[in-house]
Amino acid sequence: MAQISEKEQLIFDIAQAEWDLFQLVQNTGGRASCQNDSDTFFKMRMSQWMVFSQETLESYMKDLQEAAKEGRNLIFEKYGFMMETTYPREFEEIRKYLPEVLPKAKQMIDEIAGIHVKWDKEVYEKYPHIRENGRVFKSSEDSVLNGSSSESYLKGEYKTYSLDTLKLIYEQVLEADKKGENLLEQIVENEVKFYGYQSLKDADEKHSIM
Repeated sequence: MAQISEKEQLIFDIAQAEWDLFQLVQNTGGRASCQNDSDTFFKMRMSQWMVFSQETLESYMKDLQEAAKEGRNLIFEKYGFMMETTYPREFEEIRKYLPEVLPKAKQMIDEIAGIHVKWDKEVYEKYPHIRENGRVFKSSEDSVLNGSSSESYLKGEYKTYSLDTLKLIYEQVLEADKKGENLLEQIVENEVKFYGYQSLKDADEKHSIM
C-alpha cells in the first residue's frame, strides 16, 4: 500500500472539515441533495486543494480552526456571499452574519477572479464537452435562473479566507499566470482523474459521444 504523504493527509483533513461544516448549512428550501453526496464533494474539494502549496494548505487549515473557535462556519459564509447577485434581498438579511471584506482582500480577490475567468474560458475552448454543463462564467451573468457564476463562487469562497491565506493564493495564481500555467485546468484534470479518466483530453473525447 502506498504511503500517504503529509500533504495528501492535509488535503483530506481540509475536505473532511469542509464536509462537516457543509452538513450544518441550512438551505432555505430544505436540505440540498448535494449535502448527501460526500463522494462528489470530496472529489471536487480535494481536486482544488491539490494544486496549492503545503504552506497555503496549512494556512487555510488554520483559518478553519480559528473560525471554529469563533463559532463561524466558512461554508455558510461562502454561500452567503454568493447570494449577493442571485438573491439580493435575502443577502441583505444575512449580511450582518458575514465577515467584513477588507479593501486589500477585495483587491486581491478581484485580481484572482479576473485570471480565473480567463482560465475558465480557456478550459471551455479546449474541452467544451467537459465544461458545457458547468456554471456561467461571470458575475454579470448571475441570476435566479442561471445561478451563481464560477466567478461569484470563487469570490464568495475567497471572501471567507484570512489575509494570510489569500496572499499565498494570490501569489501562486499570479506566478502561474505569468508562466502561462492554468491552475483551473489542473483542478479539472484532477477531477476527471478521480472519475477514472486518463486525462482531460480523454474525458472530453468520451463526453463528446455521449
